Amino acid sequence: MTSGPLHGVSVLAAEQMHALPHATQLLALMGAELSRVASGEVDIALRFRDDLAQQNGSLHAGTIAAIADTACGLAALSMMDAGSGVVSVEFKLNLLVPAAGERFLARGRVVRAGKNITFTEGEVVADEKTVVATITATMMQRRPR
Repeated sequence: MTSGPLHGVSVLAAEQMHALPHATQLLALMGAELSRVASGEVDIALRFRDDLAQQNGSLHAGTIAAIADTACGLAALSMMDAGSGVVSVEFKLNLLVPAAGERFLARGRVVRAGKNITFTEGEVVADEKTVVATITATMMQRRPR
């Protein structure tokens, strides 16, 4: 398997992500990768980079929001109809502590999947020990026309 946003993800799991090309463009820009994909669950790994940090040296809140939202959106997408897309309707991000660390993992999980709307929760963890942020997010299925 090649390196890049899908490194470490099985071909079968990657094929479940119907709208993945757009999500992986952002992940690739940040140097993030899908590290786990299962039905209703997606993990995204990100190594710290100075250009993703804010002035005090911790990971920027916008970077945290991007990986958390993407993990939740792809978790929701994994349970949607084939050929569908997903868009965020809203999310609430709680930044708990400064995001200091070398490796960050955003975990998105489906709490309830409806016909059109899916509710998700997630967290961003630094160095496998410190929860730096939590997220609740509502996602909407976009069916093909």
